[in-house]
Amino acid sequence: MPPATEVSRATNVGISTQGKPAMEIQKGNNHEVGHGGDVGGTASKCQADDKSVPPPKSRWAALTMERWELLVILLTVAPMAGFTVISPYQPTVRAELGCGPVCIGSMTSVSSFVGLFGAPLVGALSDQQGRRFALTLGTLAMALFFVIQGASTSLVGLWLALVPPALLSHNFTITKAIVADLAAVENRAATLGKLGLAAGLGFMCGPVFQLFIKTFTQATVVATLLQIASLWAIYLLPPLEGAAAHDEGGAAGREAKGLAKVFGSVWGAVTEVGELAVAAPASARCVLFLRFSLSMGFHVFYTVMSVILREKFKFGPNDWSNYFAFIGFVYATSQVLSKYFVNRTANDPTRLIMVCAVLMGIGRYSSAVTSSLAVFYVSLTLSILALGIINNSVNTTVTRLGGRDKVGGLMGVLDTSEKLAGVVGPTLGGFLYSYDPFTPVLAVCSGYVVISLGVLWAFPRYLVPTLVASAAEDKRAEKKAE
Repeated sequence: MPPATEVSRATNVGISTQGKPAMEIQKGNNHEVGHGGDVGGTASKCQADDKSVPPPKSRWAALTMERWELLVILLTVAPMAGFTVISPYQPTVRAELGCGPVCIGSMTSVSSFVGLFGAPLVGALSDQQGRRFALTLGTLAMALFFVIQGASTSLVGLWLALVPPALLSHNFTITKAIVADLAAVENRAATLGKLGLAAGLGFMCGPVFQLFIKTFTQATVVATLLQIASLWAIYLLPPLEGAAAHDEGGAAGREAKGLAKVFGSVWGAVTEVGELAVAAPASARCVLFLRFSLSMGFHVFYTVMSVILREKFKFGPNDWSNYFAFIGFVYATSQVLSKYFVNRTANDPTRLIMVCAVLMGIGRYSSAVTSSLAVFYVSLTLSILALGIINNSVNTTVTRLGGRDKVGGLMGVLDTSEKLAGVVGPTLGGFLYSYDPFTPVLAVCSGYVVISLGVLWAFPRYLVPTLVASAAEDKRAEKKAE
C-alpha cells in the first residue's frame, strides 16, 4: 500500500499472463478505445488520397480517450477513498483486540503471501472472462473486506478480512498497465503520473467524509458504498478482453484451468523473479533491485510508524484521517513535480534516484526520532515527495526496457518482487521492533544508503545505455511514421 502502500500496491500478473499487452488485444477495437493504431492510420492515408471521403473524426477519438482516462482515474480514486475512510479507525480496533507490532507485521505478510496466489488467479480470470470482469471481482472483494472488518469482534475476523482483497483485488495495477500499454511513449510519464495524482486525491477524501462519520460502523458503510459505486465506472469502460480470447494458443490455455494452474502460475511467477535477478538483462536487474529494496524499506518501517503515531502522538480517528489526507496531498504534489524531473532525466535517472533515496532516509529517520508533530510532518513531506518521484521514474523506465509485448510481463515480475518483499518485510519489521524499537529505523536508513550506492554503481553501467538506445529507437520509429 505506496508510498507503495501509502498510496497503493497490487500485482500485474492479471494484465498479461500470456505476455500480450492491452495494446495488442485492442487492435481490432481501436475505434471503441479511441486509440489511433494501424487501423486509424490506414484510414487516414486512404482519406488523404480520396478527397471525397470525409476527414477522420479525430476530435471524437480524443474525447473517447479522455473519457477512458477519466474512468480509470475514478477506479483509482474509489479504493483509496474507501481506505482513508476506514483506516483512521483500524489502529484503535487492532489495539483493542490486542494486535501489536508483530501481529500487524504478520497480517501484512500474510496478505502479501495470499496475493502471490491471487495474482495468477486474477490473471486467468482476466484472460478467460475479460478485464472488466476481473475489475468487477476485485471491487466486490474490496467491498467484502470492509464488511467483514466492520463486523469483526475478534482477531479472527480481522485475519479473515484480509483474504478477499489479497486474493482477488488487484485493480490498481490493472489500470496502471492498461495506461502504460495505450499511452504514447512521450506521454507515459505524464499519464502514469495522473494515476499517482488520482491515488493521492483519493487519500485526501478522508477528512471530508470524517465531517459526517462518527463511528467505525458508519465508516464501514461509506467505504463499502464507494466500492459499489465504482462498478458504474467499470461498466462504462470499453471491452477489455483477456489475451487468451485473441491468442491463437488461447484454447490450449483455457484447457488448463483449476487450482493446479493457479499454483503453477504462483511458482512460475516466483521463479521468474529469481530468473530475472540472475539471467535477465542487466538493465532489468537494476530496476528489480531498486523496486525490491524500496518495498522492503517501506514494509519494515511502516510497522514502526503505526506504533509511533499511536503511542507517541496519541493519534485518534480525526488525526489518522488528517494524516492520510496529508499523505495524499503530498503524493499528488509529487506526481505533478515528477513529470518535470522524470522527463529531464529520462535517459539517465541515476542522480535523481540517488538524491531521492537519500532524502527518504533523512525523512524516515527524522520522523522516527522527533517529538514535535510539526517536524514529523515536515519529515513525512520529504519522504513522500522523494518516493513519489522515484515511483514515477521507475514506472516510466520499465515501459522503455522492452517492446510493448514485454512491458506487461516485466511489470508483473517487478510487482511479484514487491509481493515477496511484502511477505518478508512486515514480519521482519515486527521482530526487529520487539528486539529494540529503534532497530527497524536504523535498518531502513542503512538500506537507503545501500540503495544509493548501488544505483551509483549499476545504473551508469547497465541501465543508462539501454535507455539511450531506447530513445534512439523511438526517434527512428517516429521518423518512419512521418
